[in-house]
Amino acid sequence: MGSKVEFLAVIVVCSLFVIAPHVYAKISCEQVTMLLTPCIPYAVFGGDVPPACCSGIKESLALVKTTEDLRLKCECVKEGAAGIPGLNYTRVNELPAKCGTTSPYLVSPNTDCSKLKG
Repeated sequence: MGSKVEFLAVIVVCSLFVIAPHVYAKISCEQVTMLLTPCIPYAVFGGDVPPACCSGIKESLALVKTTEDLRLKCECVKEGAAGIPGLNYTRVNELPAKCGTTSPYLVSPNTDCSKLKG
């Protein structure tokens, strides 16, 4: 009977190694970029906030599970924003509220993503 229990314990432990990487997977800049690209027209020109922008903001926030995820997302947004000519940071930082949510940081060229805690 002891060998069945040990075998079961080994199976459970091994399955954790298979499942855990998917549960705790890091977010990628590609994911963040894809989700937030619909926000660019509003961030540059103003006007109406596209529904795809709001859903992208909410989905990108839901991907953040750890402090490391938060810092990575922040760096991706910061670097991406820096490459968009005419980007209005005030509009960018208004977006979460306009979409009915909040952001744990403000986007700006001076944001120190390394100090964020999730």
